[in-house]
Amino acid sequence: MVKTAIDELHIGDEVLKFDRGWLSTDFLSHRVTVTDKSIIDRFRKNGVQFVYIKPRSKEIEQINELVSGKSDEIISIIKQEAPKNQINLKDFNLGSEVYSESVKIIGNVLGDVKSGKMFNVGAVKHVAENITEMTIKHKGVLASITKLKKHDDYTFRHSMNVSIFAASLAAHLGLNKKDINIAANAGLMHDIGKMLVPDEILNKPDRLSEKEYEIMKSHVEKGYEFLKADGTQKEYLCLVREHHERHDGSGYPFGLKDSEISIHGKIGAVVDIYDAITSDRVYRKGMMATEALKMMFQWTDKHINKSVFEFFIKNIGIYPVGSIVMMASQELAMVGKINQGRPTDPVVIVFRNKSGSYQPIKVVDLSKSAIDRQKIVGLINPDNIKVPDDVLKYVDNLNRMS
Repeated sequence: MVKTAIDELHIGDEVLKFDRGWLSTDFLSHRVTVTDKSIIDRFRKNGVQFVYIKPRSKEIEQINELVSGKSDEIISIIKQEAPKNQINLKDFNLGSEVYSESVKIIGNVLGDVKSGKMFNVGAVKHVAENITEMTIKHKGVLASITKLKKHDDYTFRHSMNVSIFAASLAAHLGLNKKDINIAANAGLMHDIGKMLVPDEILNKPDRLSEKEYEIMKSHVEKGYEFLKADGTQKEYLCLVREHHERHDGSGYPFGLKDSEISIHGKIGAVVDIYDAITSDRVYRKGMMATEALKMMFQWTDKHINKSVFEFFIKNIGIYPVGSIVMMASQELAMVGKINQGRPTDPVVIVFRNKSGSYQPIKVVDLSKSAIDRQKIVGLINPDNIKVPDDVLKYVDNLNRMS
C-alpha cells in the first residue's frame, strides 16, 4: 500500500484504507475506486487527509500524465515510438480509397438487410480482409482515415470505424492474424441488428422513451440471431453480442461481468464507445478526443476493461513537436507546440495544401479551432518531404518563447 495525501489522488486510484475508522465516515467500505473528482471531495467532507492506495502501474501513471495535461513523459515515450506509426502518403491515399469503397459496400450490405434481401456475407469478408491486411502491413493508416469523417451516414461509417479501431486494437494487444480478422469482421457486423429496428426509433433525434430504449437495446439480440441463422461462426459473434456489456455487469443484454466477457467483447465496448462519442450526430457535435479520453478513463473497471483501454489510449493522436502530420483538410503541417491541457490538439504550422503545393505558412492552434473542427488525422513519414526553412524557424522560436 502507498500512503497518499487526498490532493495527490488521481482518477483510477484504488483506495484500500483511510486514515480513520470507517464508522467515522459515510463510506460503507474503505475499498473505494476514485472514479471522478466527487469521490475526492467526499473524502474532504469526511475530514480524511490521507489514504492508502494500491500501487499505480507505470501505464496508469502515463495515462494520468495525459489526461491531466502534464504530458511531457508520455510525449517522450511516444516520440521514441513515432517512427513505427508513420504513414507514407501513398499508403494514406490507398487507405482512403479502401475506406471510401468499403463504406459503400457496407452501406449496400446493411441496406439489403433492412429491405429483407439476402445478407452478402462475401462482401463483408472481403472488406474485413482488406482491413486486416492494411492493419498488419500499414499500421495506423486506416485508423487515421477514420478521423476524416467524410461520410454522412453515421450507421455505415460507424460500422467501418468500429471495425478499423477493433482490428488496430487487437493488433496492439498482440493478437494473431486470425483474431485481428475476427475483430474486423465482427466490427463491421456489430450493429447489423439496428437494421431490424424501426426507423422512427433508430433515427429519432430526441431522447428515447423507456419503451423505445428497450426496443433499441433489442438490436443486439436481433443482430446476433440474424447472423447465427445465416451460419456465422460462433467466434465472430462475441463482439456482436457483447459490445454493450460492461465491466461491472451493468450492460446488456445479459449483464455479464468482466470475467465473463470475451476479449473481442472488451475490445468492442471500448471502440464502440469512443467512436460514438467522438462522432458528429444530427442532434449533437462529437466530443474532442481529449475530453472523450478523460470521460472514458473515469469508466475504467466500471464500464470498460482498464487494461484494454490502456492499450487504446496510448495509440490515440499524441504528436511530438517536429512531427509532420496530415490534417483533416489533407494539408500537411508540422507540430509546433504541445498544448499542456489538450495534448491531442497542438499548435501546428501548415505549409502544404491538399494538392501537394507549398503555400505561405498558416499557424493553427487546434485547441482553439472548435469552429472549423480542424484536426490531425495521422503522423506522416517525413522522407521526401521538404519542410521550408521558415517553418523550422517558427517552430524553434515558438518553443524558445515557452
